Amino acid sequence: IKEIKEEEFEPIGETTPVSESVVEETKSTPNMELPENVEKLVAFMKETGGDMTDYMRLNADYSTVDDNILLQEYYTQTKPHLDNEEINFIMEDKFKWDEEYDEERDIKKKKLALKEEVAEAKGYLEGLKSKYYEELKLRPSVTNEQKKATDFFNRYNEEQEIVQQRHNTFKNSTKDYFTNDFKGFDFDLGEKKFRYGVKNPSEVATKQSNITNTIKKFLDDKGNVKDVKGYHKAMYAAENVDKIAQHFYEQGKSDATKDLVAKSKNISEDVRPSPTGDVFVGGLKVKAISGLDSSKLKIKTRKFN
Repeated sequence: IKEIKEEEFEPIGETTPVSESVVEETKSTPNMELPENVEKLVAFMKETGGDMTDYMRLNADYSTVDDNILLQEYYTQTKPHLDNEEINFIMEDKFKWDEEYDEERDIKKKKLALKEEVAEAKGYLEGLKSKYYEELKLRPSVTNEQKKATDFFNRYNEEQEIVQQRHNTFKNSTKDYFTNDFKGFDFDLGEKKFRYGVKNPSEVATKQSNITNTIKKFLDDKGNVKDVKGYHKAMYAAENVDKIAQHFYEQGKSDATKDLVAKSKNISEDVRPSPTGDVFVGGLKVKAISGLDSSKLKIKTRKFN
């Protein structure tokens, strides 16, 4: 940690929010033409009994999905007779390892098995996408429900594209921030400013490019917050980091001052012994006596045989 004497800080500009377009619903006419994907959606619902959520999930970009989430989706599709707890048990039994206790050969076998299963899952899920999500083509005579589904589908794709663009912009900004003369994080402690250096900025940049990496430790397998205390502690600390740093800085100064004052006093509670008044002169013990005749000096000798 290094104190900052003088430095200019650039304000962070706010991002202009992208407004969502409102699509006005119109009544269908006999000559209206809509994309062929609507027919695919109807076929999907009849074939699988799924709904719009299931249909949209097949449009996900599986190349960017976490391996565990990908396998959960794959097993949900191919093993509908199993619930989430049973699927998680199978995944842990087949692919989880402990580098501290497991043999190196066993770990390698599980890594290879995981790699093979992920590749198979991607192929299967991409196959479902190609079946239901083809390039949109116009066709005549479509129902009002199909028109609603198409409008919703188009808006969803547009929103997903906007989200992806924002994420890419954020990733590029993060990369530039951590590579262009990055020296550490600055903290304002009121009377002083300090900088906290980071040893591996590239690793921090990668982790912080996705907010999910930060909050997933507070969530369970279903996405519910399991650690409410830790979540709110982290969120509060993130919003009040300078205030918290200043608090501990002031507390440290106060503790140091108290310790210095206590040491400087060096108070001892031991009682000093009072002098007896005895003095030895040439083998004689002389004692000063206080009182009415304190002006007189008495000498007491001891005879030795």
